[in-house]
Amino acid sequence: MPSKSSFTGRCFAFAVTAGIVAVSAIIASEPSLAQTAPAGGTTSIQQGSEKAREMKEPSFQTREERLNAKPLDWNSTLGTPTPRTLTPDEQRALQGAKPKSSAKGAPNRNAEKEARRLHPDDWK
Repeated sequence: MPSKSSFTGRCFAFAVTAGIVAVSAIIASEPSLAQTAPAGGTTSIQQGSEKAREMKEPSFQTREERLNAKPLDWNSTLGTPTPRTLTPDEQRALQGAKPKSSAKGAPNRNAEKEARRLHPDDWK
């Protein structure tokens, strides 16, 4: 039968994992600019709208229609990226920046217990 501490550890690991998944879902749901919009503008069509009903859907029912279908040209939908220019304050901050390292973390409290469990022959 598993001990109470291993059960508590599993519950804690599950809670941490669920928290990470929830935070990543929140971050992923925020709007972001993956690319710039094309200069000609964009059109958005909602499913079930009048414009969507009027559009002719491509038919790929026969082998000939599937063979004649043209692949999507991804380059035509990308737009042109524009590099971001740094402000004078940001340029000064980059020029004056010195490399640093973060402070050390706390040592693992369970290091000896884990070492004894993983390498029992070394602790005889």
